[in-house]
Parts: sequence; C-alpha cells; structure tokens
Amino acid sequence: MPAFIRFDDRTRRAIRAAAVLFLVMGLAAAASAAAYVVKPGETLGEIASANNTTVSAIVSHNEISNPDWIVVGQTLQIHGSTTSTGSTGGHASGTHTVRYGEVLSGIAVSHNVSLSALISANDISNSSQIRVGQVLSVPGAGTTGGSAPLNHVVQRGESLASIAAKYGVSVSSVASANGMSTTSTVFETTRLRISPPPPSFSPEHAHSSVYVVARGDTLGGIAANQGTSVHRLLEINALPSANLITVGQRLTVPGGGGWVCPVPGASFFNDWGFPRSSGRYHEGNDLFAPRGTPVRAPEAGFVEQITGTIGGIQFRLTTAEGTVYWGTHLDSFGAGGQVAAGTVVGYVGDSGNARGARPMLHFEVHPRGIEPINPYPLLAKACG
Repeated sequence: MPAFIRFDDRTRRAIRAAAVLFLVMGLAAAASAAAYVVKPGETLGEIASANNTTVSAIVSHNEISNPDWIVVGQTLQIHGSTTSTGSTGGHASGTHTVRYGEVLSGIAVSHNVSLSALISANDISNSSQIRVGQVLSVPGAGTTGGSAPLNHVVQRGESLASIAAKYGVSVSSVASANGMSTTSTVFETTRLRISPPPPSFSPEHAHSSVYVVARGDTLGGIAANQGTSVHRLLEINALPSANLITVGQRLTVPGGGGWVCPVPGASFFNDWGFPRSSGRYHEGNDLFAPRGTPVRAPEAGFVEQITGTIGGIQFRLTTAEGTVYWGTHLDSFGAGGQVAAGTVVGYVGDSGNARGARPMLHFEVHPRGIEPINPYPLLAKACG
C-alpha cells in the first residue's frame, strides 16, 4: 500500500503558493519568447523593428553567425521586447570573438555600430581579412535602435500633398525620404516612408560613367581623353581586344573613384516602394537591359557571390565605409573578392523568382549595411 503524507494547513498553503509562482514564471517565460518564421524579402533589421527588439538581441538568442544571411522559412526565437533609451541600442562597448563564416560588416550590424568605427577601434587595414577566434573591440552601440519607421500605403486619389497633410509634415520631407521630387506622381498601393528620415547617403563624385564610341575613335584616344588607361578600359568593359570597339558602343569609363552606374544604358524608373508578393515592398530599383549585359561595381569594395531562391544569382558588395550594395537576378557571376569601381561583377539575367520575366538587375543600397534607401536619385545622376 502506498504511504500517504499528511500536510498541515500552513504547509499546504506554502505548496500552493510555490505552484502558482512556478506557473507565473512559466507564463512569463513563454510571453518573453516567441517563434517568428522568416518571410520572403525580410531582413533582420525589419524583423527586429516589427517585434520591438534589436538585431543584436535576435543574433545572440539564435546564435546567428552572419545577420545578413537568414533564409525564408527559418524559425527565429524572439525573446521579449527591448526598449531603446535615447539614441543608443544593442550592445554596449565590449568585445566580439570572430566565428566561422562571419564578415566584418555582419559583425558591425549585429552590434549596431558602423563598419568604419569597428575598423578604427581595431586598427584593421583590410576589412576582408579577419580570422576565426580573433577578439575584436566593439566601440559602443550605434543609432539603429528606437521605433520602427512610420510608413504609408498610398490610397486611390491621394497625392504627396494630401499624404503630407495627413501626417502634419511637409511635402518636401516626404519627397526627400522617398527619393522623389515635390511634383512626383504617387502610385496607388506604393509604400512611402513618412518618418524618421532614412540615413543620408551621398557618395562623392557621382557622375555619368558612360562614353559612347564615335566614328574614328580608338581605345587609346578614348583612354587619353578620359584620363585613364587602355588596360583599365579593357578590364572594366570586358573587351577581348583594344581593336574591337564599334561606333555607338557604350563604354564604362572609370573616374577618380567616382560612383559608377551599375548597368550603363539600362532603362529604369522610380519603382521604390511598389508592392511585391507575400506582403513585401520594393526596396530598390529594377534596371532592365538585355540578358548578359555586364553589371558593374558602383564603388570599390569586397564582393560576395550568393545564390538564393528569391534573388537567384546575386552579389553583395561591401565598401570600406560599410555601405552594402545588393544586385540580384543575375544570369551569371563576374568578379568576386576585392574589386575596383567599375569592375564587372555579374551579368543581367532573370534568375530566382524573376525567372521568365524581362531580364533585369534588382539593385539596392544600404548605407551602413542596415537600412535600405531609394537608389533612384543616384541612378538618375550616374546613369542618365
């Protein structure tokens, strides 16, 4: 026969209190952690903003080695919300031990600091050369914490003026935040950013980098007139011979470290914020050109070659300043690793979820590697 233990009233009350405490603790733990399934087109920055937490918190709780590499369908544990105080968020000053597969730009993102600050704090001469096990000094948090951006989806009959009035802001502020002019037409279902303004970004010397070959031109003459070399023109235009140029051919000409049009001669317009499948919105511009058209690095930096189900064949270029350029739907890769501005890094195609569509390059610009901005003003200036 089993033995029964009798408790007095005081002991029973204590047991009940302990049981209630454990139940409350369990419910609190469940409330502070939730599963989140990554949807197409999402970034860790967007997921963090939507769940009132930080990129660094998600990276830490999910043991993510590179915050730029998450996949559709991946389940993330979101542990509670994080409130940002003032203009700081994420990790305080400290250290980071480099893990396998990490890149410096990803480490900067995970700690909410700029790539340049991380490079400076560790006296790094080459941002692409870090080693597993290396201990980096992290110089305090950046300014990526805080509230998620306020956006507005354009309804039928609305204009920039009516949208600005609705939120009590100026037309110019809405236009500027979305890479538009104050007279631009807004399209129904487009998502516009209202506040706060996106990161400012204005690379120096943005300029047209295209030269159209005229009758009688030689590559040597073009090089001399444009202040470059025949070898450089051959390299960035993927020309097999200096003698094989034709009248009307468009050549990319490198210029003093300036910003280079990624697809010279492409057709494009301001399709920033246009709706996409699965509740996504366009965070770049599409540049349309014939299949196989060379795609060029807009700035010098380190190119990573990536293949995915959504973007297909794609490149990610990270500059020394921490700017990240994404190019997707390529037909094939070009150069990888450290490249100069104007180097061919891929060729226009329709890979990924653009299969069967008109060949194009989907192009994004992420200052500091985190939040995208509308690249249209840059493209209009450099590719026009």
